[in-house]
Amino acid sequence: MPSQNDTPTPIDPPADDVAPDGAAQPQVAASRRRRLSPVRVMVAIFLVVAVAGGSAAMVRRTIDSSATGSKDAWFAPYVDATLVPSYAFENPADGAPKDVVLGFVVADRDGGCEPTWGTFVDLQGAATAFDLDRKIARLRSAGGEPVVSFGGLTNDELALRCETPEALAEAYGKVVSRYHLSTIDIDVEGTALADDYANLRRGAALTALQKKAAKKGKPLAVWLTVPVGVDGMTEAGQKLVATTIATGVDLAGVNGMVMDYGAGRPAGTSMAQANEQALLALHRQLSRAYRASGTTLTSAQVWAKVGATPMIGQNDTRDDVFTLGDARTLLSFARVHGMGRLSMWSANRDAQCGKQIEDAAVSNTCSGQEQELGEFGRILDNLTGRPMATGSDDGDSPSTTIDRTSARAVVDDARTSPYPIWQADTPYPMGEKVVWHGNVYEAKWWTRTDMPDAPVEHEWDTPWHYLGPVLPTDKPAPRPDIPEGTYPKWSEVVSYTKGTRVLFRGMAYEAKWYSLGDTPKKDRHWESPWQPVTDVPPPTSTTSTTTVVPKPAAAPTR
Repeated sequence: MPSQNDTPTPIDPPADDVAPDGAAQPQVAASRRRRLSPVRVMVAIFLVVAVAGGSAAMVRRTIDSSATGSKDAWFAPYVDATLVPSYAFENPADGAPKDVVLGFVVADRDGGCEPTWGTFVDLQGAATAFDLDRKIARLRSAGGEPVVSFGGLTNDELALRCETPEALAEAYGKVVSRYHLSTIDIDVEGTALADDYANLRRGAALTALQKKAAKKGKPLAVWLTVPVGVDGMTEAGQKLVATTIATGVDLAGVNGMVMDYGAGRPAGTSMAQANEQALLALHRQLSRAYRASGTTLTSAQVWAKVGATPMIGQNDTRDDVFTLGDARTLLSFARVHGMGRLSMWSANRDAQCGKQIEDAAVSNTCSGQEQELGEFGRILDNLTGRPMATGSDDGDSPSTTIDRTSARAVVDDARTSPYPIWQADTPYPMGEKVVWHGNVYEAKWWTRTDMPDAPVEHEWDTPWHYLGPVLPTDKPAPRPDIPEGTYPKWSEVVSYTKGTRVLFRGMAYEAKWYSLGDTPKKDRHWESPWQPVTDVPPPTSTTSTTTVVPKPAAAPTR
């Protein structure tokens, strides 16, 4: 609820046609009546009737629903990019949000400064293990824009492991450059909030990164995401923000995680009220932080730097439940105050749970609320802005235009293809990936002779799932015929450290982290400690132009 300090200023000044004793001054009043337009008269009548009828709440709802907020304000849900089953953010359904915040990039599990997705795979590993680069290309082709989030609660944000600002800027830069990002999100939680040295390194690194992007004419927006309570940020959170500003970072804003209040939410305070109190407090704290840095911003300018991310449905604390009604209230609050951003944790959870999920249980794949699929996202996705759409580019940007109509003119090259070229006489089990006419496909079930791009009446009639185009950044497919002796044979009794290479069934694999007894697998599952080696000298064969292609069936069957 708004505090007394946020009481709206009256639209009209106090009437000067009323004497101190309350007696009207008829002449002035008559003059004012002559200047009233019919529209103002109707509005006045509506307000009088509403108040007289005890409908103040209706008036507020009417005002709220008409508020459009900041034209630059945007909504993008978080997506847990490493969660299985994966969320198909690359193919947004009709009415679903197009922009996403992908999380989380963190330091590798060995404590190094290398950016990884959830410690499971490095950037190239994500491209091969779950086709992340290709998914981002498809998202952009569909009109969406990715934001990448660094950090989170579970693993180490890069600033905790990179020892110098220069090394940290390089690590951040690898991610910005690979995915051609224009907006990034730094999620600082837990003990990382109070790590002063890490916060200084991060600030210096982000400042250097923004200066580099600005020189190229493609600015980089940086958001800080921090926990908030009903009293706003903790002392550590406030110090983090102050340090980030002091080191020169041009902050796009501070995104408050309005979730998991627990005992910090006073008795009788609803989730909606707690959210509003938390965001009002965050606004005051952010105003003070900028004043302390020597920059005075207007209230509206500060609100444009305030974001909010609720955890939809059942929160981790049992009594905290963010409902569909709370989502509507938060959207209204954001519009009225002109907030700069809304997100939610997470798109993976924006669905109703099945009967197997117990009451008040927290699931990664459903909200615990009665809802339609994607309903939270559709409610919150009613801001008019977008994350910046002109990302940093170091000249190696992969194509984000997917034109399947001209795919037949493409010659598939086995020397550079990220997966084997489709062959008509080869059987493909479920999950096998192939390249055909410049695009990548994955088998939905066992198939043979069914051409991946054969025309079908319905998508479910084909055994192939379209993943996206072959990208310039793709690596060649691993060779299945590596000569004996190139690397040692894998053994279940040998322990392997990160970077060790082995041969297994004619394929070369490299250990992503320490491994003992974990069998290398050809399916490239991102949880495996092994990833296929892609820098072995390629075979001498050239193209797939000699492939014999049968006449496609009208409707392939399972």
